[in-house]
Amino acid sequence: MDVTTRKPATVGDILQYEYLEPTGLRINDLAVMLNVHRNTISALVNNNRKLTIDIAFRLAKAFETSVEFWLNLQKNVDIWEVQNNSRLMADISHVVTLKTFLEQPESHP
Repeated sequence: MDVTTRKPATVGDILQYEYLEPTGLRINDLAVMLNVHRNTISALVNNNRKLTIDIAFRLAKAFETSVEFWLNLQKNVDIWEVQNNSRLMADISHVVTLKTFLEQPESHP
């Protein structure tokens, strides 16, 4: 498994640098466009909240992109965060495959 050293762009980064700044939109404006509370967009733009599927649908409609575009951004960040969390990766290394589990007679009735 290749681990990327640089964190991928977050949904918040893309919103800030590709949509809000170039167009002059503010967080309040985007919240109105998406018909959600300002705090929802603020948390997303400031990378304090992960993208939800319903917000991905709203962003896709507002910016005429695909839902998958937004979800892939979040997925890439989520994968990077797990791969770069040594404690979690150590825990995952102890996961047993189904085949191994079934081959161990004491593991199941």
